[in-house]
Amino acid sequence: MADLIIDDDNGLILDVLAWSGAGEQTSYLVIDFAATGGDAYAFGYHWNDTSTVLDMLIAVSSSTELVALTSDWGEWGTFLDNFTFGDESGDPTNYWSHSLATPDGSGAIDWLAASGSIDIEMLTNGGVSGWYNGFTDDYQTIPPSLPLTTIPAPGVLALGTVLLATTRTTRIRH
Repeated sequence: MADLIIDDDNGLILDVLAWSGAGEQTSYLVIDFAATGGDAYAFGYHWNDTSTVLDMLIAVSSSTELVALTSDWGEWGTFLDNFTFGDESGDPTNYWSHSLATPDGSGAIDWLAASGSIDIEMLTNGGVSGWYNGFTDDYQTIPPSLPLTTIPAPGVLALGTVLLATTRTTRIRH
């Protein structure tokens, strides 16, 4: 499992809830339910060769509680109607804005509005497909909030290892 470093200086990584797929390349899916009072969730997806956002949605939906409702509009492509996850659900009348980014670990994320339907939008290794339930007043995409977690500093990890080793040694002596 590959952690996506969002801010290397502050030790922030994407808090991935579940993993799907198989392969050497990794992309991430972030669903933000803030517009309907919910949280943001991240999922990881492994793949080889080429893969689309639709492929990732199918894989994640088949291995988690995430439901991605889509509509096939024939020659215009497949589009997302709504997401549900557990008790959370988006508002399908708000539509979902889709943004793409490839974080570089600097903490600054350059989101771009997705330009195609989910069946032709290609994934990139290390890229994020981000979804937010709504748009700005002038119909611009709203990038999702990222669920983040911190990586303990190396000194904290070393101290934890020493404490664990001491605890194990104590248990062996008894």
